[in-house]
Amino acid sequence: MALLTKSVVILLGVVAHQVVCSIDTCASLVTSISIPNTTIIAHNYLPNGTNIALPGTVESCGGPDLTVNSTADLCRLVLVVSTTASSEVQLEAWLPDPEIWNGRLLATGNGGIGGCIDYATMQNGAGLGFAAFGTNAGHNGSVGYEFFLNQPEVINNFGHRAIHVEAEVGKELVRQYYGTEATKNYYAGCSTGGRQGFQNANLYPEDFDGLLLGSPGINWLHIVASKGILARRIGWPFLNSSAYVRPEQWSAIVEAQIRQLDPLDGVVDGIIDEPTKHRFDPMSLACGAGVLNGSMCLSPQQIESVRKAYEPIASTSGQIVYPAFELGSKTDVFSENQKNGTAQLSYTILQDFWRGAIYNDSNWTPNSFSESDMDFALETNPGQVNADDTDLSSFHRRGGKIISYHGRNDETVTSALSEQFFVGVQSALNLTLEEIHDFYRLFFLPGMHHCSGGLGAWSIGNAQKYPYDKKLLDPDHNALLALVEWVENGAAPKTLIGTKYENDSMGGSIIAQRTYCPYPIVSKWNKVNDTSLATSWDCVLPEG
Repeated sequence: MALLTKSVVILLGVVAHQVVCSIDTCASLVTSISIPNTTIIAHNYLPNGTNIALPGTVESCGGPDLTVNSTADLCRLVLVVSTTASSEVQLEAWLPDPEIWNGRLLATGNGGIGGCIDYATMQNGAGLGFAAFGTNAGHNGSVGYEFFLNQPEVINNFGHRAIHVEAEVGKELVRQYYGTEATKNYYAGCSTGGRQGFQNANLYPEDFDGLLLGSPGINWLHIVASKGILARRIGWPFLNSSAYVRPEQWSAIVEAQIRQLDPLDGVVDGIIDEPTKHRFDPMSLACGAGVLNGSMCLSPQQIESVRKAYEPIASTSGQIVYPAFELGSKTDVFSENQKNGTAQLSYTILQDFWRGAIYNDSNWTPNSFSESDMDFALETNPGQVNADDTDLSSFHRRGGKIISYHGRNDETVTSALSEQFFVGVQSALNLTLEEIHDFYRLFFLPGMHHCSGGLGAWSIGNAQKYPYDKKLLDPDHNALLALVEWVENGAAPKTLIGTKYENDSMGGSIIAQRTYCPYPIVSKWNKVNDTSLATSWDCVLPEG
């Protein structure tokens, strides 16, 4: 008993010594760090599980009462990097103790118009041992136009510079803190974060070795503009027009699409597996057809509005520039367009960015938005925000790897855009399918909404979703770990297994799994076994 007590005392002493050393290392870093144009504004040492209050966080980022918990024993730093005389980027670094650091760096991106640090991906990364970094992309807040007004360099930060700054400062901070460079550098982002990742691969191909890019907002200005154009096609802002399709009608319209098209993939599960392959005739929802009741059915003028809502978007010159909105997806981004009987888009990004960055006019509204407003934005392209350049040759030559994923039920960024971008990269680099799969693999997830959520088995270790399921921390089920395996061991992901949890409670009871395949290969039920089992889904070449 005495020996046991003595051993416990010695063990506790060792642990206490390690904690003190780690605290000292974190504190000394503040005085010894030397990175050009960089200032540390906050630092603290956080044992695993520490609750971190973030009272300075703006409301649109979850503040001022936002709290997160540390996911490792780590040194947390908040830094400000001056990018020009009139702009700066705020970074956050979570540096696990040296003995638990896995030798890698993980940078993260943003959503929407940026302004919020992606704590969820940082938490997942630090919990796996990565030195994890986040950025506000050069301004604080995901709602508003004021931070862009008369601020071209702030727009440049958001447009193309912030992730590059994060990579450069992150690498140097890792070198100074750990006394060695990271063995590999990774990036994970979704939506705007996906756009930032592809843009970084094009402009700064040396920054990262591997990119995990979800629901990527490539062709960003067209994505945002589409919400205003589709709203106008359905009669907005003239709420009393005979052509206007009311918000409450749209859920019935989408449900009718699913009833009609869902069975065509062989499994009746409320999911349209490949919405880009189908067309829908809204005439079937006309009043008198018996499909929708009298309050939801469509008048002749409304039928034409719905038909227009599912057509591709063309520029003023007639060139198709954005794919059709996908069948079976929620339409809120353009159909939730009134408040208390007044015309008002719930999708605020359009008004914020066109007010602050495109027209620099605080009085501008999207009520008369048209293709000419879209074209003007593309001509000016402030901050080089429209990342649609498919020339990833430099990233390809240096051996970089990309895993991209996109929900087929994405209401914000139509998944057809990822199809087009993939084909564009293949064409720009003149690669065979085998050759492009050697560095870039795209996985479609039927039934997943924007970045996460939905009826499908959507959980694959998605960026911006915390926490990872500790029972499924392997390259088959976790896309980040699959990326690491590919970059470091040359094992490309032949499939990814998605998981659906009861009530979408991550790590809870699993109710279904599904095997996903790299595009253009598709996931099909084998027509034999239980559809809730991953083994019941095969990777096959698309029909036709």
